[in-house]
Amino acid sequence: MNIAIAYGRGRIKFSLPKRRVLGVLKNKVARGDSVRDLTVTALRRPLNGVSFDDLMVGKNNILVAVPDNTRSAHLKDILPVLLRRIESKGRAITIVAATGLHKSHDGPELRSLVGKAIFKSYRVKSHTQDERSLIDFGRTSKGVPVVLNRMVRDCDLIISVGVIEPHLYAGYSGGAKTVAIGLAGKVTIDHTHGTRFLDDRSTRIASIDGNLFQDTLWEIAAKTPLGFSVNVVNDPDGTAAAVFAGSPRDVFEKGVKLAKKIFEVTVVKEGGIVICGIGYPKDINLYQSSRAINYVANVDRPVISKGGVIVVAAELRDGIGLSQAEKLFYKNLCVMRSPRQLVEEVRREGCVAGKHRAYMLAAPLMDYKVIFVTASSKKGFMRNLPFETFSSIRKAILRAEDIVGRDAGVYVIPKALATVAIRRI
Repeated sequence: MNIAIAYGRGRIKFSLPKRRVLGVLKNKVARGDSVRDLTVTALRRPLNGVSFDDLMVGKNNILVAVPDNTRSAHLKDILPVLLRRIESKGRAITIVAATGLHKSHDGPELRSLVGKAIFKSYRVKSHTQDERSLIDFGRTSKGVPVVLNRMVRDCDLIISVGVIEPHLYAGYSGGAKTVAIGLAGKVTIDHTHGTRFLDDRSTRIASIDGNLFQDTLWEIAAKTPLGFSVNVVNDPDGTAAAVFAGSPRDVFEKGVKLAKKIFEVTVVKEGGIVICGIGYPKDINLYQSSRAINYVANVDRPVISKGGVIVVAAELRDGIGLSQAEKLFYKNLCVMRSPRQLVEEVRREGCVAGKHRAYMLAAPLMDYKVIFVTASSKKGFMRNLPFETFSSIRKAILRAEDIVGRDAGVYVIPKALATVAIRRI
């Protein structure tokens, strides 16, 4: 059986005996019209009866918060349509890349993110963790300190642009997350990514009802002038299936309903091997790519048996990642004596953002073996990590078979960060 999985901007091809393939788990295709047409329609008929023109009355300083370059948000198509609706004589518009603790974008990266024309015509900035750019907004009802970018306080209205897609803690991203995490200071991100949240059973992938993490995001957003959202839901190939616009909460809830139909998959039996592709931009570095392991393991009834092998193919063009959190994640994996030791240490001492990803990865490493497939293995940065690495998918599969047996059933997930809630019925 010939199979192809995502890898960078291309694909990796391999074959397996058909009798051993338990399933190729894919998203459901739900493509819409062009992104610009979808955006025009969404802005003409915003959800919850929000009149865009009425909303803009008296708003002279507009902040447009957009995802960073790890999200396929179709900004070059959405922003021109949105900005034409906002533009008015004397109205100041700032576009900010909501990078959270990811690497702050420099000029060339911002220009690539929004397009040359918009970069030249508008004030385009990146969120940063520089203390001078942050301001205290108090605390949530659960005691989470809310520190956000100073631009949040200085604007009359925030319009968020986001992607509604599966998220390990929020259930689905988009909605309030673009502002509540994307424009947050490190102290806020550290608290929301600590064990109090990560160990709460409500903070699961594809789950938003009663989700402690998700509820906290909305409580943080309520302290800001977030008043309008434009969120996109993509299909398996990253093509926009739909664009929703209107009040942030309604946009998020409507988008999640569609996203669940596209992304969530269930199967009947478990297998011994799961082979995951990821694809650009999510496989750009180790930090992002490691999420695939949790997407397979962090569900109520995983499709992989204990002692099984998860094979992850990722290009890793940026290596371990460039941000502080990504580097801390890598450092903790390298010095980890054992997965159990790290889990116990974090539960005893707590953790900050970056180490939280190592903690989330350590838990499944206690139950499953992990093998990475990447040409970047030649660079050497993968050598000190708690999993094996091969540059060939065939060699990785052979090694997985050595561990669990050559008759082990196999699930293939062509895009593991797009197909989620992969659980047994």
